[in-house]
Amino acid sequence: MTRLLVYTDGTPNALRALHFAAELKRRLNAELSVITVRSGTHAAEEPPPVGVKLTAQQRTELPKGLQILLHAASVLVDEGLLAPIDTIKIRDIPQGYLFFCDGAVDERIAFYECFGHLVEAINKEVVEHGYNLLIVAPPRRGRLGHLVAGNRTRELALNLNTSLLVVRGGGPDSRFLICADGSPSSRRIFPMLKQLLPATRQPVDMLYIRQPDAEPQIVEAAESCLQEAGKWLSGCQKIGAVNVRESRSREDMILEAAGESAVIMMGASLRHDVYRRMLGSLPMRILERTPSSVLIVKQLPEGDSEFMKEPFTCV
Repeated sequence: MTRLLVYTDGTPNALRALHFAAELKRRLNAELSVITVRSGTHAAEEPPPVGVKLTAQQRTELPKGLQILLHAASVLVDEGLLAPIDTIKIRDIPQGYLFFCDGAVDERIAFYECFGHLVEAINKEVVEHGYNLLIVAPPRRGRLGHLVAGNRTRELALNLNTSLLVVRGGGPDSRFLICADGSPSSRRIFPMLKQLLPATRQPVDMLYIRQPDAEPQIVEAAESCLQEAGKWLSGCQKIGAVNVRESRSREDMILEAAGESAVIMMGASLRHDVYRRMLGSLPMRILERTPSSVLIVKQLPEGDSEFMKEPFTCV
């Protein structure tokens, strides 16, 4: 089962992540949890009442982090994923608090308030509970804003222990654009795409940007990847445009092909840590510049087994 974790900080931007996550959960029958992360420690706030049922009136006096989660819960009620919330019972967990809400069907959705560093807190829950995808919608900042406040999106993309969906212009009904060049990093896209394919509503486009001086074996690997993936997507009746272009600027070509309202899927690069932080990998540069949504797939190791060794089905 696909396990989704959506981050909220209570800002209007976070609503886009919640709506995207809710739609993925509905279409994939996925498991969904919600998390917010607060700086500092438990001691920074008045502790909430733990282990007792809290009514709507009592909940108005809870600390800010739990209020953020309750607002997210109300969004999921409106989405039809949660039953109306009569009471909640807060649990104390290491470095935070937790409560559950009953789903519209026979399930529960977990809401985590964690204290500490953003990436460390999220990674702890990812490792403990095995989430496949973190969904976030942080505000886009100008270059000065990055210098002053730090680029949390970049930090997540570099250090998160699972795949990352950054929600911007593209939504669940938007065109998915797969950047496939036959490299090990691009091949790791397809197992994630297999999980998400039932949720897509439009055909999936594929893009390969060939370098003018590319070595023959690199071109051959890319063409083989496109052929196999195209055959699979055709069998699932989800094949869209397959574009092969030649350019030295892969970054600009991807941005042009995606436009403002696609969901760009790219495999995370495992280049040397110093290189990717100082110069940036292609996914990181696309993430910095595009107004479209970006899904960076991180699960599979660089030396994974032969591409599509086990036949891919449509669901």
